[in-house]
Amino acid sequence: MQTYFVPLAVDQNYNEINFHKQIAISLLNLDLERKEKIVRASIIGWPLLIKKTDQGFLVLDQTLKTSSRILKYLYPPFNDMASQFSSINDYTTFVSNLKKINLERVSSSEITLVGLLNFEIDRLLRVAKNTSNVNYQLFLLDSKISDHDVKVINDTLINLKAEALSTITSLENLLKEVDDARLRIKKDYVSKLDEINKKYNELIENKKKEINNEIQKVYSEIYNETNNEINSRVSRLADTTTRHVITSLKYEGGIVGKDEFENSKNEFESLLNELRQVRDSIAGKYLKEVKNLRKELDSLYSNKNSEIENINKSIRDLDSLTNDFKNKANKIKEDIENFIKYIESFYNTKLDLTEDTTLIVPFLIAKTNTGNTLVVEPQLYKGKAKGILGKVFKKSDLSETLLNLQIFTEYLKTIDIIDNVKMHSIQVNNAFKEIKDEGWKSIDSLEEFYD
Repeated sequence: MQTYFVPLAVDQNYNEINFHKQIAISLLNLDLERKEKIVRASIIGWPLLIKKTDQGFLVLDQTLKTSSRILKYLYPPFNDMASQFSSINDYTTFVSNLKKINLERVSSSEITLVGLLNFEIDRLLRVAKNTSNVNYQLFLLDSKISDHDVKVINDTLINLKAEALSTITSLENLLKEVDDARLRIKKDYVSKLDEINKKYNELIENKKKEINNEIQKVYSEIYNETNNEINSRVSRLADTTTRHVITSLKYEGGIVGKDEFENSKNEFESLLNELRQVRDSIAGKYLKEVKNLRKELDSLYSNKNSEIENINKSIRDLDSLTNDFKNKANKIKEDIENFIKYIESFYNTKLDLTEDTTLIVPFLIAKTNTGNTLVVEPQLYKGKAKGILGKVFKKSDLSETLLNLQIFTEYLKTIDIIDNVKMHSIQVNNAFKEIKDEGWKSIDSLEEFYD
């Protein structure tokens, strides 16, 4: 198994800095109050295990002092629900069963996996691979993780993912059964539409034939009566029309006056009105019966459209209810898929490793004369100060954390330490001077930090 050490500080290119300068940078990052002094300071190494599995690399805390909590949700028995829809063929039962379904989570439980970590370790590993990997008298925390611990963690993650995938499968099965039932009912409705169209089209055609037959029955009567009425007026029609045409021409030619033209026009229109009255009188004898038949025809059209609209409304409602259900189910599916992604996030599949690896992450811990315990995480040193930046020194100007590792700091504040920094005082003092030469506000001696 390969072991790598992360430096306490690196430069802006993520390259290792002189070890004593690393200590100096970490010390300058201590958030000491005025007159607060260090009693003891120690560099502690926290061992992490990067474990190779079939699913990817797991990042594990060898000390078993940290853990990951996974919130697991229990969903209804989707397969049991699906079986209810396999034999449904009618709209009412379908809607009733669909409205009874509750897709929401029914309960939850929290699973704590001691030793499992979830953070991007790529940067730390990349930096560690570029270091000399010399153990600078780190006090290494005890490794307590066992092969059994690793197996339990990996098996739990695998099972959680498998359960989630199984839940998605059963949910998709429910969706399929619901949609299959919808299609069966919709197919039945389409058949009913065909039956309605066929039934009413036949009735409508028969009614049209009936109306036409009734009209044909009285054709001779209408013809004879109309012929008699027209014949008695034919000579008048010819004479009156001729006179009106002649008078109109004379009027346009300026031979006769307007009064004579109006009299001719009135005579002609009076005869036309008389003919219209003849038409209306003859038609009126048969109109009532025809209108009654027309009402029956209109009623057939209305009934047809009403029945078709009822079927179409049921189809629309069927589709709408199913789509609403699908949307809810897809939201549940998305939640489960996000849970799977979270489980998968514990596995790193992009690390450039071929075997299990130990990664030692260093922290500077300082106990002070006020009873405080301060922890400094690995730092990214910003190099030479620009302009007056170093004169108005803020710790965030000098460096920044290489990676957020606060998950470890709370425990580190609770442990007792033995000083392993003072022994490097000469070299660290030189590092303070180098940092000052690079434009930063520094100190002259390590003793200025100590009580």
